[in-house]
Amino acid sequence: MEKVQLFLAGDSTMSHYEPSAYPRMGWGQKLQHFFTDELVVRNHAASGRSTKSFINEDRWLNMEKEFHEGDYVLIQFGHNDQKTDEARATTPYDTYQENLTFFINRSRLFGVTPILLTSIARRHFDNEGNLLETHGDYPRAMRELAVREAVIFIDMLEKTKEALIKLGPERSKEWFMWVEPGQFNGYPNGEKDDTHLREEGAYTHAEIFIKEVLRFNHPLCKYVKSEVTK
Repeated sequence: MEKVQLFLAGDSTMSHYEPSAYPRMGWGQKLQHFFTDELVVRNHAASGRSTKSFINEDRWLNMEKEFHEGDYVLIQFGHNDQKTDEARATTPYDTYQENLTFFINRSRLFGVTPILLTSIARRHFDNEGNLLETHGDYPRAMRELAVREAVIFIDMLEKTKEALIKLGPERSKEWFMWVEPGQFNGYPNGEKDDTHLREEGAYTHAEIFIKEVLRFNHPLCKYVKSEVTK
């Protein structure tokens, strides 16, 4: 009997990293920890990609080749759709929504359930300790499309914003790529990165996703490990 597959289509905040990049991790790397062996996570997320480049580089097409009826796909883009270069740039209510609609329709054609996720929050606090919104109209455009297309939707932006605000400007550095010079072999000069996660943050963001799945009783609930649901 074939196992159910959970595909991940997204950017660097979700993608897989080699051990040489440690402690940098995408939150998708930690997802399998929360699921039983009945479900297999297939992480196709890639650093720097937008909805546009993910399609144009045939990354979606290659993922389709592995689809089976009854599978699921998480779709999380927005960080790089904001970029201005021609290879990646989209506009929220035009090409961004069009590309997301393409993902939805192609998934359904294969009997795969699409799940839309807004981008995770960046750790951008102002001098007063307020978390700033950095994603423009992309999250709103996704929310509206999810309603229109009757797609399962998880607002990772809002939930990760809540978690960052609770943690605060200093402690939240523990979730992101803030490392001291020489602390890790791959970063001799250190790093101060408010977008990309380190292992602690990757685990926590995966946990946030799982909690939302359970809270709304989404279909993936039946594959979450029993000890997680207690």
